[in-house]
Amino acid sequence: MNLTCTQMDVLISFYIEGDLSNSLKAQVEEHLKSCSSCRAKYDIIKTMISDLKNSINPKPVKEKENNISGQKETKQYKFFQNELSAYIDNELSCDENIKIKKFTINNPLARKELEDSYNIRKLMSDSFNKTKLDSKQDFSKSILKQLEIEQDDAFDIHPAIKILIVFTVLVLILTSVVLISLSV
Repeated sequence: MNLTCTQMDVLISFYIEGDLSNSLKAQVEEHLKSCSSCRAKYDIIKTMISDLKNSINPKPVKEKENNISGQKETKQYKFFQNELSAYIDNELSCDENIKIKKFTINNPLARKELEDSYNIRKLMSDSFNKTKLDSKQDFSKSILKQLEIEQDDAFDIHPAIKILIVFTVLVLILTSVVLISLSV
């Protein structure tokens, strides 16, 4: 059985944590080899989980990491981090855009962060568009229509029978009115 990308969305985190059976693990690995979209999701999620675990249990700081953390503490880098989302969404003024571009060109750490942000944005957009295309209909409307059809089927009576029922009810009403008037 080949896994679909939708199934992979559910299974990726279990795969990363090692919570799958051997057969399912093999199927996930096969899918990751053949599907670049799911492979990109896997890589991003694995990196995010790894970063989260490292932030909870930080490793001893090395000399190179000291240099990186020193770079992150500069005024320019803080400006870059604060304005990164607005830069990606084209919400900055021309001067602010130029500052971000210059800083990104000169700072490999900022370049990597910008690239990662674009990759995550593209991945989310692709995933949204795929889901949107996969679900061409609104499921809630579909379910409501099905319920309406079932209700209509339950009370759907042939028109001739409806006329007969109405006629019978009218005859009964008229008969009861006549009987009541005769007894008075």
